[in-house]
Parts: sequence; structure tokens; C-alpha cells
Amino acid sequence: TPAFLDVEQLETDAAHRSRRPKRRSCDAVSGRSVACCLVSFCSTLYLAGIQTEVRVLNGMQPPNAEVHADRTISAPSLSPPQAHDPSRASNANAAISVTETSTSPTPTPTSSEAANGSSPEIGYMIPRADCPKGADQVASLEECIAAAAFLKKKMMSTTPFSAHSDPVGCIYRTTDRDIFFNNHPEGSPNKERRPICKGPLLAVGAGGLNPKSIKPVAAWDQASDEMRHAAAKIRLFCFAWTPFRGGDQAMLAEVTLQYNKCDGHAFFSDRYPGGEKREDVIVVKVPEQRVPRTDQQWLYHRNMVGLMPTWDHLLRTGLAEQYDWVINTELDHFVSPSRCRLAIVSYLQTLQKASPTEQKSAHGPLMLMWGNAFVFNRKMVSLMREQWKHLGTTETGKSVGVGCPQFMRGRQEWPEFCSQDIVYPNLVEGVLRGGAAAYGRPGCGQADGTTRNRIPFQLGCWEMQKNPYGMSEEGESDAIQEFAQIQKMKDEREAMRRYAGTEQAENYKLWFSAKNVPVIHHIVGAEVHKLARELLDPEPEKKKKTRALSPSDSAERLRHHERW
Repeated sequence: TPAFLDVEQLETDAAHRSRRPKRRSCDAVSGRSVACCLVSFCSTLYLAGIQTEVRVLNGMQPPNAEVHADRTISAPSLSPPQAHDPSRASNANAAISVTETSTSPTPTPTSSEAANGSSPEIGYMIPRADCPKGADQVASLEECIAAAAFLKKKMMSTTPFSAHSDPVGCIYRTTDRDIFFNNHPEGSPNKERRPICKGPLLAVGAGGLNPKSIKPVAAWDQASDEMRHAAAKIRLFCFAWTPFRGGDQAMLAEVTLQYNKCDGHAFFSDRYPGGEKREDVIVVKVPEQRVPRTDQQWLYHRNMVGLMPTWDHLLRTGLAEQYDWVINTELDHFVSPSRCRLAIVSYLQTLQKASPTEQKSAHGPLMLMWGNAFVFNRKMVSLMREQWKHLGTTETGKSVGVGCPQFMRGRQEWPEFCSQDIVYPNLVEGVLRGGAAAYGRPGCGQADGTTRNRIPFQLGCWEMQKNPYGMSEEGESDAIQEFAQIQKMKDEREAMRRYAGTEQAENYKLWFSAKNVPVIHHIVGAEVHKLARELLDPEPEKKKKTRALSPSDSAERLRHHERW
């Protein structure tokens, strides 16, 4: 760094060299004196500028500059064309905001982000309780409006409210599912209100993120080539019995989108939804019950009353035997057919490591129990058809158990109920007695099933009744987002690390159990179905080689078997 140059010394030396009279002060009124002062002043500024530039280039603090450790500058991210477009420079600069804080630390990247050399994305969130570490509650009306747009939530009003019964600041109302800004000087706690926070978008354990910020990963793409090759060969038929109540009809469109990914599908009921005929709906006759058809308790825990005529149709027409596997689900199940195929392969691979008897059973009639969903291989379907004269007999007349299978006499729930998660296991273990095998867990939410030598099977069904966020549409949507993040994790240890320090740290095992799960039970509405489809069952990058039947193909096959 060059030494600092004394401007007055330079002028003195120059005066001596030119033998000029001593410089007069700037108070002189002559033109020559004024010019001299201006030259002196400009020279001083010029040389000071050189000194400042040199010091900055050498990493030194420029004179009079102050750096505050508690000052952070944030700007909205720009796409590459905007960032390099000079015509947008003024707008971009105008959008930059400077925020000063003395209490909140600058967000630090997670370990994975630090490894990639990137900073976490900054955005808005609706946490379950307080703002997570590194995030702060939105404190201005303008930013509250921006947060509502980011989260795709309704802004109750673009003007502030002054409500003593609500917390202060930008608030989310869980009951009304909208956002408002409360500028009351004090406010009060309210369990139905949640803060709107801004900070690094946490991957897990926060809830309330914008689903658009989550990049979904297909389970199919994560499976090994061996598993994909085996799963791609499976021809899967999906069916459900439903009474088509109001809630069922609302979810039918979303369930149909998932069923279209099966190689064939059908919905069975005693009537068409909304009275409108559909090609993929097969109407079967259900015996009259003691409870009126219009009662909400009609067939409550008596699903087999509708499933018995359903199976009668499937076996009588031979429709079910056209496929390798048949799965029976419900409309409040989220079902991923690609995950179902992979899970079938996973169960068969696990049986290869089991006892000799269990290994042998994998080649015979087989039923997989995924909670309230049940999966039958072709040999099992054929065995049921061969014995249907006995298995298909139901209670008649005005008895309490009318419509329930008679082979359940004296068994669990008889005669008041005949739930499928009770009847199906009894069918295999109590009636067929060694002629078929069943693996997994009947009833969703139970511990993982295992082989006799304690090798665990993959979880077949995740129960929303165990959701830490609750069974509201909002709570289930938060759970679906957790599932989407879990899908990217390699093992339970990574899940433990990722959840550490969050309010869901103690639930990391519960969340990780959802990885690759083919069925989710107790979906409360069509919006949750839709979110699950988008985040948990995206189109795989490595698509199946086998062609799934289109809806028209499936309907044509149903018509063919109906004529037969």
C-alpha cells in the first residue's frame, strides 16, 4: 500500500520550485486565490479516493465505514433472465429490502445444504406452534399479504384488524383457513391461531409449507433395477366396494385417477353415484338390512355384506383371474399402484429369506394384508372360486347377520358385524386351513408384520389416526408433506438427524415408516387425495415398460365379462 500523500506538502514543494510567493489563505477575494483553493480541495478529494480504493482492494476497511454484524440483506430470488437483464435492474434493486435485527440469528444451512455449498431457500410457513429456529413471525401488513400469496391461502382483508382476542402480527386462522394481520398493541393467545413465519424452509418437522416448494420423488425411481423389472411384470386389478355416500362421491374423481394406473379397475355398489351410470361402476344386489339405506350406520362395520356379492361377480365372470394380483381397497384409502407392485415384490423377496414352510407358501395361494387393504394372487382367487359354493354362502332372512358370510358363525364379531379386516384373515387362517397363506397385518396402524424368523415385512398401510398433526384436512395435508420429504431419506438414521431439533423429533420413526408405503388409510377429503397424488405418486422418470390399461380398455373388459 503506498504511503499517504500530504497534499499541502506537495503544494509547498511546487511553490518553492516555481519560486512563487507564499500561498494566501482562501479568504482572499482575488480570482487567482479562489482558483487555487478549488484546485487544492479537488486534489485532496482525488487522492483520498485513490487511498480508499487501494485499501478496499487490499481487504481493509475503508475510512468511516461501519459494518454491523446484526444487519442482513435479503432479496427475492430472480430467474437467470431477470438477473442478467439490464432493463429489469431498477426493479430488482427496488425489491431489495434491508432488515435489521439484534435478536434473530442469520439462518444457517442444514448439513446437506452446507455440503452442496448452497443456502436454504427463504420463504413463508405456518408452523404448528411457534416459529422454528431461524425464522421470525411476519410483522408487517405488506409482507403478510405476500405470505398469503406464497402459501396460496386466502387473505381475509388487505387492511389490518385490531383484535384483542387474537395474537399480534400475521396470523393464520385454522378454523377459517385464512390469513389476517392483527395490529392490536397487546393481543391474546388463541389455540386456533398460528403465526405466519419467514425463514429457511425446513424440510421436515414444521408443517404448513407451500407444497409447491417440495420436489416429489417417485418410489419407483428409487427402487433397484431388479425390483422394477419384477414389479413391471405384475398385472394388477384394483377394486372397491362403496355405498357412494356424499363424502365417497366427492373423492371418487381422485380415486379414479389412481385406479386408472392399475391394469384394470372397477367400483362396486348397490347404486350408481349420483344416479349417473358409469362404465367402471358395477351394481350388485345387497340384501335388505335392519338399518335403513339412508341411515349413516347402514353397513357400519359390515363391509362384507357388500363385498360378498362383489366377489360373486368377480369369480363368476372370471374377471379377477385375468390378472396376477387383485387388491381390494376403500375410497378413504390413498393407493399408489406403482408402490403396490413394488410392495408385492418386497413381500415375495422377504419370504425368500423366511422359514422353508413360508418360502414354499410364496408359490401357492397367497393373501397380503395391508391394514384394511387386501391383496390376492391369482392362485388365491382361483382357490376362492373353487370353494365359492361354501365360502359364498351368506346369512339370509331377517337375522341380525343378514348378508354376512356364514363361515363366520361363532367367530369374532358375529353376528352384529362382518368387517373385511376380520373376515379376510378368518377366510385364510380358519376356513381354508393350510390351503393358503396370509402375511402382513389386518387393520391399519399395527406394528409391522414379520416372518416366523422375525424378518419384518415392509409396512403396507399408514394410519392417519396416528397422525401427530391430527385428522383434519389441514393436518393430513401436513402429514402428506412429511411423507414426501421422508421419501428422499435413505434410512431411519438420516430421518433421526433431519428431525433432530424440531417439534417432531420424537416421531421420526413414525414418519419414516411411511417411506414406500402403498396404502394410506382415513384420507378425509378429495384435496388430501390430490396432494398425495401430486407429492407421493408423481410420474416416474423410469417409466414401466408394460402398458397399463386405459380407462376405456378397462371398461371394455368389464362389459365383456358382464356379457359373459
